[in-house]
Amino acid sequence: LLDDKMIDYFDSEHQATVPRQEWMRERLPADYWERGTQSRKSKQQWFKVNIGILMERMRQNDSANLHVLQRMVGCEGETQPDGTLRFVRGVHMYSYDGDDFLSFDDRSGVWVAPTPEAQPTKRKWDGVQVLKEYTKGYLENECIDWLSKFVYYGQKQLKRK
Repeated sequence: LLDDKMIDYFDSEHQATVPRQEWMRERLPADYWERGTQSRKSKQQWFKVNIGILMERMRQNDSANLHVLQRMVGCEGETQPDGTLRFVRGVHMYSYDGDDFLSFDDRSGVWVAPTPEAQPTKRKWDGVQVLKEYTKGYLENECIDWLSKFVYYGQKQLKRK
């Protein structure tokens, strides 16, 4: 999402990342869509494995019931006088069956576990320094870079209309 508008999504049936805004289709090269598709395919596999782990941890042996693991990653930027975006805050969080499960505190660089079931994951992920550094760096740098591009591309499209 960009400013609450869907800009792309992963179609799990067709196994492809799909643009939802014309400017996304026009401005981003084919390798962007291929890399996005490969990334989301690997995340799909990660989710399959981890939802099984969570169901076991939550003592939910009922595979007939639907369970939902969600991930949200994003950043908020503030436009500077020179037109660049400055990082304000980042979001990298997971919820399970609609409840907060785990989130990354970008200020302190640690994972936050609001439930006892999330504690083992927090301990494991906090123990991997490179994961914490990567997550913080992604939010503060790469996410802001992409946000800047998307805002710029989207504004150019709107101005043409």
